[in-house]
This record gives sequence, C-alpha cells and structure tokens, in this order.
Amino acid sequence: MAAVRFSLRQLELFSTVARTGSTSAAGEEAALSQSAVSSAVNELEQSLGVTLFDRVSKRLVLNDAGRALQERATRLIWEARAIEREFSGGHPPCHLKLAASTTIGNYLIPKILANYHANFPERRVDAHIGNSQEVIRLVSETRADVGIIEGPSEATELLSYKWRDDELVIVASPHDRLAVAQRASGQPVSGVELQQADWLFREEGSGTRDAVGSALHSYLGPLRPQTVLGSSEAIKYAVELGLGISCLSRILVQGMLEKGTLVELRTDFPRLTRPLSVVSHPARPISASMSEFLNPYRSG
Repeated sequence: MAAVRFSLRQLELFSTVARTGSTSAAGEEAALSQSAVSSAVNELEQSLGVTLFDRVSKRLVLNDAGRALQERATRLIWEARAIEREFSGGHPPCHLKLAASTTIGNYLIPKILANYHANFPERRVDAHIGNSQEVIRLVSETRADVGIIEGPSEATELLSYKWRDDELVIVASPHDRLAVAQRASGQPVSGVELQQADWLFREEGSGTRDAVGSALHSYLGPLRPQTVLGSSEAIKYAVELGLGISCLSRILVQGMLEKGTLVELRTDFPRLTRPLSVVSHPARPISASMSEFLNPYRSG
C-alpha cells in the first residue's frame, strides 16, 4: 500500500488559508510564520500535482481544484477532531464483535442486546450467528472478540470458561404416543421407551447435537437419529408435526410448551443441563466493555 504523501496538518493550513485569504492571516491564526504556512501549502500542491489557489488582488482565492479539495479536507479535519475528542478522554467509543451459536444467538442475544443498549446506548455491538464450529473459527481468526457456544469448547488453542447453564428438555407432539401415554398414566416416560423412539437431531458439528448426546448418553446410551435437520428451529416444528421427539434447550421451546403445541416428556433422570461457554483468543484479553455485556448473565 502506497504511503500518503501529505499530512493532516497541511490540509488544516490549506483550509485556513482558503478561509482567511492569505498565508499571513493563516499564520497569525495558526501561530506560525507566513513562510511556514506558505511552505506547507506549496508542499501540499506538489504532493497532489495541482495548483489550489489563484492570486487575485493580493488575495489567495481557491480555484476549481482547490474548491474540490476544500470540501473533502473539511470533512477529514472534522473527522480527525472528532476522533481526538472521543479517544483522548480515557473513554473511547466501543464497538464489540461477538459470535454466538444458533440457539444462543436467536434466543438469548436479542434480550441481552436490548438490556445492554438500554445501559450503553452509544456502544455498537455486531453479533454473528452460526454453528459452534463456525463460532470457534471466527474467534481463532480474530474476526470476533469472543464466541459463545453450546457445550464446552474442544478448541485447545482458545481460552474457554463456563458462562451459564442451559436446561435441556425432551419434547414431543401432544399427539405423539409417548405424550399420550404420559397423560393417560401420569407416569414418567421410561428409558426403554425413549430408546425406541424416533429422534430428531441437529447436524454433526452443532453444539446442540454434542450437548444432547453428552447429556443423554449416561441414561440412554448412544442414540441413532431418525432424522437430522440443520437448525433447532426446524427440529422443534418437525416435532410439533409428529415426526419424532427431540431434546432441546428450554429457552428454545418454552413458548410452544406454554401454548401446548409441544409437550415435555418427563423422566426419572436428573435435571438435564449443558454448559454455555465463552471462548476467546489467548492473545486478545476480554475487554471491560465485553465483560459488561457478558457478566450480568453469567451463572457459574
């Protein structure tokens, strides 16, 4: 990339000459000698390869090239002064970039963003939503400040800590045979019945898929999915339509459970949870602003 051949100071002096009409008047305003101002303007003209002023009755008057430059120079000077004001007081502007896996991004992040912006309306937050592998890749490539994923991180090159617990629930259509039997008997669904059910899972690489497999393995052993779908949203609607049962985050299905379009299948298992984890690059400490974003929702 070629270096810029002129300076912001030269643009400032050029703009002052354009406004005052002479290098001597500009020098008085800038507390510089007339020759220093003249030299700065001459160097700017040489760098750009154009003449910027016409001399009219001992005044320097902008020509067409000078007028074109003056418009852009004014914007640059204004932006530079704004940067100086905003960054020189110890409280620079804040722009956070985070990546979140799908369920977290769709159901938790909007609520967190709303509360964060209520407290810090001047701060900007960009959130990318993808599966856990994509989140880890973005953090590894330093394209995101932090990532929030479902389950623990297996990326040994990144730092990770548990952010909070997320409850997992087994759900079925109200018309599914297991849901009907549960209503009739009032008893929990047995492990054998669950092992024989048609399960709907996320794709390989999904944090939800890994977390569900880990949570259920101790009680049901390995489960072979009847159907694999690329999003938890698709799975919950497929379950509603009676295509099988699934184990999903409570935050994902709570609305449908309340409406009765899904039913929670009760078991004798302990409460099923998965950790939600924050991952960061070891060379990039989590900033105070990012901590203010994450910590109010941290539970362990």
